Amino acid sequence: MRILTITCCTLVFVPMSGLSVLANSISEDSNKSVSWTTDAASLTTLVAQNNPELPKTKQTEVSSSWSESDSVDTDKVRNVLQELEQVGNLNFRPNQGAPGITIASPYGFGGDGGRFFVGAGYASDTRFRSLDSDGGMVFGAALGNSRKAVGLELSYTMASFGNNRDFGTGGFNAKVHRMIGNDASVALGFNGFLNLGDDNDFEDSIYGVATKIFRTRENLNSAFSRVAVYVGLGNGQYRTLEAIEDDEDQINVFGSLAFRLGQPVSLITEWTGQDLALGLSVAPFKNIPLTITPALRDVVGGDDSLHFALGIGLGFPF
Repeated sequence: MRILTITCCTLVFVPMSGLSVLANSISEDSNKSVSWTTDAASLTTLVAQNNPELPKTKQTEVSSSWSESDSVDTDKVRNVLQELEQVGNLNFRPNQGAPGITIASPYGFGGDGGRFFVGAGYASDTRFRSLDSDGGMVFGAALGNSRKAVGLELSYTMASFGNNRDFGTGGFNAKVHRMIGNDASVALGFNGFLNLGDDNDFEDSIYGVATKIFRTRENLNSAFSRVAVYVGLGNGQYRTLEAIEDDEDQINVFGSLAFRLGQPVSLITEWTGQDLALGLSVAPFKNIPLTITPALRDVVGGDDSLHFALGIGLGFPF
């Protein structure tokens, strides 16, 4: 069952964090446009002062806003004009869906700013149970501001649709995250701090993780334009299979390397702490933060037999 619950807990966070992380260049372009607009507002005044062909009434209006000792900075005029010319080359678009950077493990980025998220996970086989396929869901909200202070995710993970546990069995999770610049973030989380129903595989799991995005190309839509790396430490669900079977406390390493193949698709290779997973994450709609992530689990490690897992997540503001 562990494959399912970890997948469901993690994949549904992708639409928010993937949107803010992998589309950084879009948001930055928008921020730049604000400064360009501010400069453009004063550009009329500067050009008017430097243009003797303007009607006298215009020149009078312009000169009245400047003292006699003010001088025109022609270099500033030139620089602002060049910046305005660049606006036409920018591709201004609304926020887009973005592919994820993880399959089953948590990462340093997260949702904030007031968002709901919902998602579902499916696993063809489940560990430590009957090895039947099963599914789960997660519901949550993202609050705060990870750039100015911290972001907070609160969620409830339903660990089973009833195949391996009573329907609705699950636990509450919390994650606090903080961005460092535009391309890095750290997070601390506590999965299953309060649990309902039968035992689940993620209860009392505490972790810390750091994530860094490398911009290999300026254009976000170029192939391999972004590379995401994260490394984390955790106990509980992140222990090795041997430690879980022997009921031993352990702090274990997990991590991932993800490549953005193109605007809507990323390739992910991940060590969950128990097995190597390989998957693709797809954002099929440009303006909808929906992410679909099919993956193979137990490529290396685990119980030495491949399992298919699928996660679907959607985030939206409130």
